[in-house]
Amino acid sequence: MGREGTTGRVVRLVGWAVWLSLPSVSCRGAEVAGVVRMPDVCSPSVSPAVVYLAPAARKVASVPRPPGAAGDRSGRSEPVVVHQRGLQFTPRVLAIALGQPVRFTNEDGETHNVHVQSTDFPLNQSMAPGQHLDFTPDHPGVMMLTCDIHSHMRGFVVVSPTPWFQVCSPEGRFRLEDVPDGHYVLTVWHEMGPPLRRKLDVVEGQAPELPPLVLSGPTRVAGGSSQDVMPVRPWSEVLDQITVKLAASQEAALRPGERARALRLAEDAYWVEFEASDMETAVRRHLGYERTGELERQFRAFRAAVRDVADRRRPSSVLTELSHNLLLDLISVTRQLHAKGVTDRSRVDAVAAATADPGAASTGPQADPRVLLRALRQGFDRVGQTAERQGPDEAASELTRVYWDEFEPLERYLMGRSPQTIKPLEARFHALRGDLYAGLKGAELTGRLDRLAHEVNDLVDQLEARPAGTFGTAFLESLITIVREGVEVILVLAMLIALVAKATPEAGADARARATRTIWWGVGIAAAASVATAVALNLLVSSTAGRARETLEGLVMLLAAGVLFYVSYWLVSQAEAQRWMDFLKQRARRGLEWGGRGTLALTAFLAVYREGAETALMYQALLGSQGQTRPGVLGLAAGFLAGLVVLSAVAVLIRATSVRLPFRTFFQLSGMFLFALAIIFAGNGVFELQNADILLTTHLNWLGKGLPIAGLYPNLQVLAVQGLLLAGALLAWAVVPRGSLSGSRAG
Repeated sequence: MGREGTTGRVVRLVGWAVWLSLPSVSCRGAEVAGVVRMPDVCSPSVSPAVVYLAPAARKVASVPRPPGAAGDRSGRSEPVVVHQRGLQFTPRVLAIALGQPVRFTNEDGETHNVHVQSTDFPLNQSMAPGQHLDFTPDHPGVMMLTCDIHSHMRGFVVVSPTPWFQVCSPEGRFRLEDVPDGHYVLTVWHEMGPPLRRKLDVVEGQAPELPPLVLSGPTRVAGGSSQDVMPVRPWSEVLDQITVKLAASQEAALRPGERARALRLAEDAYWVEFEASDMETAVRRHLGYERTGELERQFRAFRAAVRDVADRRRPSSVLTELSHNLLLDLISVTRQLHAKGVTDRSRVDAVAAATADPGAASTGPQADPRVLLRALRQGFDRVGQTAERQGPDEAASELTRVYWDEFEPLERYLMGRSPQTIKPLEARFHALRGDLYAGLKGAELTGRLDRLAHEVNDLVDQLEARPAGTFGTAFLESLITIVREGVEVILVLAMLIALVAKATPEAGADARARATRTIWWGVGIAAAASVATAVALNLLVSSTAGRARETLEGLVMLLAAGVLFYVSYWLVSQAEAQRWMDFLKQRARRGLEWGGRGTLALTAFLAVYREGAETALMYQALLGSQGQTRPGVLGLAAGFLAGLVVLSAVAVLIRATSVRLPFRTFFQLSGMFLFALAIIFAGNGVFELQNADILLTTHLNWLGKGLPIAGLYPNLQVLAVQGLLLAGALLAWAVVPRGSLSGSRAG
């Protein structure tokens, strides 16, 4: 603090000397006032502009007012406060004079981090709940604040080189007082665009009248449709702008006469940020339709609450709660996307998508496309009427309501049959909404709505004329699904059955029969548990099906990894024939009871249960997309039966081959196979728990896409768990009695 105080005094003395050299100094200077215009997308009520003056021909550290002058700020020593509250920096934009300290406070219940991304401000400090931190910048500039723990958090502190600065009001107004005569540059800074600079002269205590200072919005790239496309941004920036829009909407809802603007900002949080950034597409494709629908419901609930708060039917606290809950869910979604390597819109297609959410294809009468089409046309009629009677703002809001209430069920229908058509339709809605705000109405609006309705109707006609329920398509998808999911189960079960079959006569036929029955008991219980799990997840807890399923799958995989790791070591350690013979004799005397049979039953159960639950869910999705016609149902059944035949042949081949292998070779190969499965299960288990937002995710860019087929995903947690298992295997291998492996090689 002593050095900072000395530095501050030196800076003020230099500034004082420079100020004395300025021409035409008077005790009472001019007033420079004006207004800054920004696009609504900039949300000036939450992210305002900052205006400051600097001498045009001099580069100085600061230009303080003389002591005692009105509004003097340069000598002020008390800090200005930036709160960390509600997972945000508050206020988001702050302006200070050079030499003035800033105090950061953590008012949340979790650890934050204040990291100034501007390289010339050396501040990167972790802060526990309740802690505060003081920092005094020693040169002018813009401090961009982030939190390394919550990457979406953003804040800005503009350090003015002179005492003539101000954060603009929500309406963009500013007033700088006591400006001495001289030549100046007026700088208007805003976070979402380049600064605007204007030269002005103050002569004989008079400043020129300034015209409105118009700032440009964020840079956009022209897309292939009528809408503009936002540039590629990491999800943390998208999430940050969603929170800005929500906060600005909440503030506007509390001000009289700004109801329409509040609704528009709430809708922009969805359309301009969540949807246009392709975050919605990423969530739908990689986390499932159910998760996307839940986020859309929260956006919709916030918009409805904005209307109620603006009409004074509900308190503003409801908006605070809704926005906070939505923010937490979006943070969770962002972490899950990062865990999958989907860090921005450019990675949505580059990274392999997750298995389609079985809820994406609705079934039953509520999914009748003709009923949904009629509802959509009625919604479009309401949009046209609203445009004529209530104006562009209400018409655009009505289109948003139609999108959520009438088009979303159709979108769900299409997702299970033609998912590639969804994004172009969303782009049509987005472009139409922008044109409605621009005043589109009358015959032109009617024509646009009719064309969009016909486009959706023609798409449904095409899908019904070529239903995704033909015998060939359904047969192929069913066959691939059952074979793909069943091979892993067959490998484990065939190995276990071969292990029992290798029992020598000393073990006894009865003991071998009991062990085999134990395996099949494990298989039967796992099959029943798989079906029960699928039914429970999708019928009883449908609102949290994705997370509940991911949590359960993750726990099962980790348990399976532990069991398989133990079994793999056990097999390798028994690889020498004489040791295996002695082991079997011992087990024969105990009737292959708990020690052997329990391990076999548990391994069989876990192998079947892990794949069985996933297979049941996949077939539920196939029934929704392919089982809409009789040929489709027959194709699914035929593919399932053909898959069972293929799997049976694979099982017989593997079993026959494994039985003929020498003892040592069989157990070593089986042990290595199970160890590889343990590594894969462990990686997938951690990954599923990360998807469920139970474990944190630290993305490793140098791993690229990872190797999902081996359970290796590009994040630190997965890599660490698999590395520990590998280290354990090396250690276990080191303690396997080497003499026994090099001894007798009977068999």
